[in-house]
Amino acid sequence: MNPSPPDLDDPDDAVHELRTRLRDAEAACVEPPGLAVRVLRRPAPRSRWRGTFAIALAAVLVPAVVGFGAFLVGRHDASDAPAPRPPAARAASVQSEVHNSEVPCRALRTLECSMGVFKEPKLSSRTADLADRVWHGDRLLLVCLLTDGPRVTDETGVASRHWYRVVVLGTNAEGWLPGVRTRNETEVPDCAL
Repeated sequence: MNPSPPDLDDPDDAVHELRTRLRDAEAACVEPPGLAVRVLRRPAPRSRWRGTFAIALAAVLVPAVVGFGAFLVGRHDASDAPAPRPPAARAASVQSEVHNSEVPCRALRTLECSMGVFKEPKLSSRTADLADRVWHGDRLLLVCLLTDGPRVTDETGVASRHWYRVVVLGTNAEGWLPGVRTRNETEVPDCAL
């Protein structure tokens, strides 16, 4: 006697029928011959050789790089330092103050309110290109003026291609400050680049 077909509109019969079909399908599944051996097979000797070579190479290169870096650091000599600028050149410099056009930043000495003194007269957002940082009111010596540098526009829209070679009083850092960051009214000699 054949059982009557399940009533798939009834949720209980549909669930029972689904479970029965899944159980039958699972019982019919057979593992392909040799599958376990293929999955558990060891890696080829070539892969092991590559790993050994990489470890040996790292064991040689890491001490070599560290040793070379130590050599470069250790060979620093005080005579390698740049010669200080002659006092006559600084005496002929003009003293000025840093000007921040953002009024809220004038009283703050935060990183956001600082302005860069650059190693070269170029715009850069890299910290490595900075000789020092200055804030509104800091005193500077303006050594010379570069009249055709990169154009800089301050926050109020004042733009200039003038860059001053400066010495920051207090830190004695030397570098370049865009002309829009000071309000100099005294003549400064041209820089000879």
